[in-house]
Amino acid sequence: MKKYILKSLLVLFAVNISFAQTTATDFTTNDCNGVSHNLFDELDNGNVVVIAWVMPCTPCATYSLPAYSAVELFATSHPGQVHFYMADDYANTSCTSLSSWGDNYNMSNSTFFSSTDVNMNDYGVAGMPKVVVLGGLDHHVYFNENDNKINLSGVQTAIDSALNSFVSSTSSLVSTFQLNTFPNPTKEKLTINYHLNKNEEITFEIVDLLGKKVKSFVVFNSSGNNTIDLDISELPSANYVLQFHTSEVTESLKFIISK
Repeated sequence: MKKYILKSLLVLFAVNISFAQTTATDFTTNDCNGVSHNLFDELDNGNVVVIAWVMPCTPCATYSLPAYSAVELFATSHPGQVHFYMADDYANTSCTSLSSWGDNYNMSNSTFFSSTDVNMNDYGVAGMPKVVVLGGLDHHVYFNENDNKINLSGVQTAIDSALNSFVSSTSSLVSTFQLNTFPNPTKEKLTINYHLNKNEEITFEIVDLLGKKVKSFVVFNSSGNNTIDLDISELPSANYVLQFHTSEVTESLKFIISK
């Protein structure tokens, strides 16, 4: 009897831990189109990932649709930054059936997965469906609910929190040159502040998340505090990296253009 009670307590303890998980679990796997995805790379690039695990059935559609709709709300304000992953709950449904089911319930703008690497059990008790919202440089879990506890406002709030967390964390990184940019996100102009200990030639480069250089210029600044207003009106909405080069050091900051 004592052994039974002890075993039960251990099981309950394990379940409580699973509920309390606040950090995402990384994976690298192909989607149903054969495209490889690494979760942490997506989050480190400032993206928010919403995952819905479904068993293609009517109840799963009823409760995954609010999460899908919440993601769609950010399509204009944060284009290409909030992603909806639809995963088969136990990876035993074919990609063809899963994507057809998603299309049938007007969730065609999803990235479909039928892979055991996208594991629902990483986030506690299984659901029909289960939805999580993941984001930030710390790979935080902002939302983790099942079934009828999934609602549009809850998912939308979680996405907002994840987006704001990424901006705050990248803005607070320690810089040798006290390098910072604002506003972030921005639209037409990016203000760059930095401090130099000596007269220095500085090369600025803006790189997209594919590694392509989209803008560059060189300035010569005196020692002390310096400010530059950079016209970025010609660049489309996306995530970018500002690279700051001196003769000895390179620093980088991520920023977002959202029009």
